[in-house]
Amino acid sequence: MKFSPPDCEHCKARKDNLFHFCHLEELYELDSRKSCMKYKRGQIIFQEGSNPMGLYCINQGKIKLYKYASDGKEQIIRIVKPGDFLGYSSLLSNTVYPASAAALEECVVCMVPKDTVHQLFRNNERFSEGLINLLSSSLDDSYRKIADMAYKPVRGRLAEALLLLQSTFRDENNPDGIVAVTREDLASLVGTVKETAIRILKEFKDSHIIETDKTKIIIKKPQSLVQICALYD
Repeated sequence: MKFSPPDCEHCKARKDNLFHFCHLEELYELDSRKSCMKYKRGQIIFQEGSNPMGLYCINQGKIKLYKYASDGKEQIIRIVKPGDFLGYSSLLSNTVYPASAAALEECVVCMVPKDTVHQLFRNNERFSEGLINLLSSSLDDSYRKIADMAYKPVRGRLAEALLLLQSTFRDENNPDGIVAVTREDLASLVGTVKETAIRILKEFKDSHIIETDKTKIIIKKPQSLVQICALYD
């Protein structure tokens, strides 16, 4: 079946990102300049150390942003969903990508060339303000995650990750936010080993906080996870 790229004017993901600030003629310009790709699970969108080509906008699917530590272990920094942007920090600072991005499932991703983004940044005040706010929020999240990795126990980090993933996976087709990630990716997101993640998930399951079905995780008592998140000792 032939792949039909989404058009910006009617894109459902646009209502959840900064492109909803664009005027109609700006949307036409985005449509004429962007490129759209379909990725299978595991395929790389961009790699750490490469030069930014443009702004990536997620139309369908989930993508992980990750780095490799000095010991070769993968550390997931963030999981993005439809409507989210990727690559904006490198685009604004004109530096190489500090991390890599890969598809967690089948995805559709649009890439707007950097000169088009720079033009939009200069000419659309609401878009530029929103992009700066997005960058600031991303930095704040990074600082918080560094503090959590240093002081919060693995059990609390895993609880927090499950709540974040529930929010990420929740959409009109998945109103309960059932999480579908491998145990390896979950451990990588939390900053632990797979065996520890599995053990803590079993504790949550035995306490009836979650249910599992193969790789799927169904959160039954989110408030219990919130309480676990608040524990630092």
